Amino acid sequence: MPHEYAGADLLALPDKARQQHRVTKKLLAAQFEDQAPADARLIIMAVASAQLVGILRPETIQVPRYQDGERAVVDVPVLEAFLADKTSASDRTRVAELVHRSMAKPVVLFANMPDGTMALSLALSHVSRTDPTRSTSVIDEHVMVTAEDIKPGALHLDRLDRTDMWALYRDLVRTAAADGRPAGTALQAADAIALRRRLTDLESELVTVIKDAKRAKNQQQRIDLNTAARTLRAQIRHVRGTLYSADGEHDTV
Repeated sequence: MPHEYAGADLLALPDKARQQHRVTKKLLAAQFEDQAPADARLIIMAVASAQLVGILRPETIQVPRYQDGERAVVDVPVLEAFLADKTSASDRTRVAELVHRSMAKPVVLFANMPDGTMALSLALSHVSRTDPTRSTSVIDEHVMVTAEDIKPGALHLDRLDRTDMWALYRDLVRTAAADGRPAGTALQAADAIALRRRLTDLESELVTVIKDAKRAKNQQQRIDLNTAARTLRAQIRHVRGTLYSADGEHDTV
């Protein structure tokens, strides 16, 4: 997948919604320079380059604006960033969260990793009540997924909820959290993120239990660990069934 317009293509952005503007690291870090200089330094260190590849606006995607007491969704920037080689997984997640916090609006962020993969970062957020300028956001829920794992075409804007800009963004979050295969329209965005997080934790725990079972030195330990593994697999099947549609292809560890 070509890097330059990969994010815009994954959303199937119409031509009039596409942009091609460089975003400086200083601009991304500006909101944190005074109150959180360590965060500003992290952005400068971890982001090799960034560009604005699109802007979702009512007039460019034909979706009504949205406003309530916590947010006004008039436009949604689509950013694509290339992360530096020597950044840890935790730093990459932190940088993505900082980008979402740096603006008083929902943001779509595509992060190109040093290994060539691309992550999609989305956040359910609201305008910070403690920011007198009302120019930053507080993250309620955040999710990062591997873009290549998402069902092809699932993120195309014309397939998402077009009731208003906030509904569209929340549907984007819900769909991405389920790798493009959400288990029905009743699944809400925040619930999808929670299920995704739970699934990741269970799968990580299962990998550890399987390794421990193989290294166990007595039979009773192996029996106990294998029993724990069966319980974890059952829990994983339940979470996957709640998160993913029935036709989703997700193998159990």
